[in-house]
Amino acid sequence: MNELLAKGGFELQKWTSNSQELLKEMKDLKIKTDEIIKIVGLTWNRSDDSFTYKVVTPALKEPATKRSIIADISRFYDPLGWVGPSIIISKMLIQKLWLAGIDWDEAVPTEILNEWSTYREELKLLSNITIPRWIGIHTGDIIELHGFSDASKDAYAAVIYCRVIDSNGGVRVALIMAKTRVAPVRQISIPRLELCGAVLLTRLMIEVATVMNIDKSRLHAWTDSTIVLAWLNGHPNRWKVFVANRVSEILSSLDTHHWSHVSSKDNPADVASRGLFPADLIKDSMWFQGPEFLHKKQIEYLKPKDMKTELERIKIKSHGTVTQGSAVIWERFSSLTRMIRVVAYCKRFAFNARKETLKKRSGFLSTLELNEARSICIRQCQAENFHEELAMLHKNENLPKRNHLRTLNPFVDKDQILKVGGRLEHSNLNKLRKHPILMPKKSHFTNLLIDDAHRQTLHGGPQLMMCYLQSRYWIIGLRQLASSHFRKCVTCVRNSNNTQNQLMGQLPSARVTPSRAFKSSGVDYAGPFQIRTSKGRGYKSHKGYICLFVCMVTRAIHLELVTDLTSDGFLQAFKRFVARRGYCSDLWSDNGTNFTGAASELKRLFASEHNSMLSEVAEALATNGCNFHFIPSRAPNFGGLWEAGVKSVKYHLSRVIGQSTLTFEELSTVLTQVEACLNSRPLSVITCNDDENITVLTPGHFLVGEPLVVPPDRNFENSNLSSLRRWQYTQRMLQDFWRQWSKQYLNKFYQRYLWSSQNPQPKVGDIVLVKEDNLPACRWLYGRVIATHPGQDNIVRVVTLKVKNGTLKRSISKLCPLPIET
Repeated sequence: MNELLAKGGFELQKWTSNSQELLKEMKDLKIKTDEIIKIVGLTWNRSDDSFTYKVVTPALKEPATKRSIIADISRFYDPLGWVGPSIIISKMLIQKLWLAGIDWDEAVPTEILNEWSTYREELKLLSNITIPRWIGIHTGDIIELHGFSDASKDAYAAVIYCRVIDSNGGVRVALIMAKTRVAPVRQISIPRLELCGAVLLTRLMIEVATVMNIDKSRLHAWTDSTIVLAWLNGHPNRWKVFVANRVSEILSSLDTHHWSHVSSKDNPADVASRGLFPADLIKDSMWFQGPEFLHKKQIEYLKPKDMKTELERIKIKSHGTVTQGSAVIWERFSSLTRMIRVVAYCKRFAFNARKETLKKRSGFLSTLELNEARSICIRQCQAENFHEELAMLHKNENLPKRNHLRTLNPFVDKDQILKVGGRLEHSNLNKLRKHPILMPKKSHFTNLLIDDAHRQTLHGGPQLMMCYLQSRYWIIGLRQLASSHFRKCVTCVRNSNNTQNQLMGQLPSARVTPSRAFKSSGVDYAGPFQIRTSKGRGYKSHKGYICLFVCMVTRAIHLELVTDLTSDGFLQAFKRFVARRGYCSDLWSDNGTNFTGAASELKRLFASEHNSMLSEVAEALATNGCNFHFIPSRAPNFGGLWEAGVKSVKYHLSRVIGQSTLTFEELSTVLTQVEACLNSRPLSVITCNDDENITVLTPGHFLVGEPLVVPPDRNFENSNLSSLRRWQYTQRMLQDFWRQWSKQYLNKFYQRYLWSSQNPQPKVGDIVLVKEDNLPACRWLYGRVIATHPGQDNIVRVVTLKVKNGTLKRSISKLCPLPIET
């Protein structure tokens, strides 16, 4: 070890021993030959192999302060607590200094100063105390540890002695270790302090026993507190938190049988808890040698006769009740068939286990066994939910008037099953139809019955399920249960084609703010239509499309005929539109995947908002100051304005041209006439104050000042009105139109004729079915909501979905929520 430490620059010195033979063998070591050796605050006398204390007290400084007193106390070091009864007095003095509230360099009160002066003068006497190092242990001796604890109002303490029994029966007792603690500043009861002393003793004994390698069976703990022993004899949960925590700690290390009672006069820890001045400590033989009974060959371990106490007991006020709880095992089954078969097999096992059974049951379950198992389940379910009614019926008592089963006149049959009495005894129905089995509404077994009926009827509806169940059972609230189960069936919901809807949103500002016609517009395509290259026979035809522009404010319509679905074709139509109607600041467009009956080319054109054609168009429009907006895919309700316009155009075309094939010029002429008709349709009724004639407000009023399909007014060529007056008259008339538009036309949009209630909003993580118009419901894709897109009213109408092939953005009108908890 010396060589190893020397390599690191650590050289051990001052080797010593009380054996001269051993010192002769240690010639190469740096031996210290002094008789008195200092060890961690103690001095060891090699000649008599004992420990002593060396107390040095410097001259008393005047005036005595908290700083000087604590400095003097800290000079004395007692690592094993051999002079603990005197050291605890210094700890009490320190506590009094802090409670006095004086500063570090402030003179201490006279009372404390007098006590400190007396104690300081006697500290020198501790040098006269001698503690033998050897505790008298030989090989083969029996070693026991005896610990004592006690407490006073000022402190609590623990002390441990080693009791050695040699082979001749001689007994030697030696002081091993002690610890003292001052009581907390916040005063607590003496029994609680006694318990704190017991905790301190437990920790100390476990530490000493571990170091000395003493078995736990040789540990003995003593206390003079019968209350502490009563606490230790009871379960920790009986006591309040303070006591319970400490009792748990003690019993986890030392069981109750390790603890015994000792009288106060034979308890050496008593002086350590009260404090003893050095002059008195030197004379106290019990502290250094232990109580007299430890020196006897036989020790009587006493325990109080009455180990009970009400102190610190938790007082629980309770009222005992008896409830009929449900059997948890039944709720583990999710199938009625499985439950009945498991019960049947258990019944068979019990039958075969009987000694008197001659013929054992084996093989497949018989109908009789399954019926018996079903009856067991029914009786168990009824016992849990109708126990009061069954008890009264077994006593031949009538049910109370307010009992909900009284009108059914229930009775208990020979199989102890509760059934409906009813009034059909004389009918020709079978017994189960006359007297169906009575089942509760809120029961797991009832839910299994309804689930089984739903499967047996091949996922039939509520009415079919009720008809199936009523042939055997009378289930309370059956209609509600059947409807609820039908709504929660994932298979039925998936094939029901029931999609979501949400509260109809607010109209966008572009539709309710007066502005120039076509300043905010929507665009849509209709078609295809066949167009002839020229009149006559033998000429080929090609496809043509109608590009529809609708004003978001006045609902005016502009139609353009295009020959293809390219970006160039749309831009040419848009240029013709703005040349006659003026530029629009905002243009809304459908994503195109919701055109019912549209050509495949049209679907490819508006397949997504990231389509290259749409990007090219949007870029070209942005150059001219027009913002291109897109509604969600497959959500025609977001573009109802231009959808209605397309419907109206097709309505007139189907009646005008039918199945005829027109040339480009002929179809363009027809479209302009259809456009004039649609722009002459009434928006609201207005009354002129001049002649009280009733006229209507039309989109044409905002384009040319009057409907486009009415006869012309009289000629104003010979009128005396100047051009300025004519312009002012026209402006005033236009302002009258806008005033009527604001008063009457907008009043139509106050009411919500559809989607007038707010429904639960989809959340991230919900599982839904994505509706596809060209696929049956059984082939719709599953999707998980990964993002929601609330509108300006903070209501979600559009979500982003994760499907097996990627992500989709869909309106909730295309989603079918599944009753699956995520």
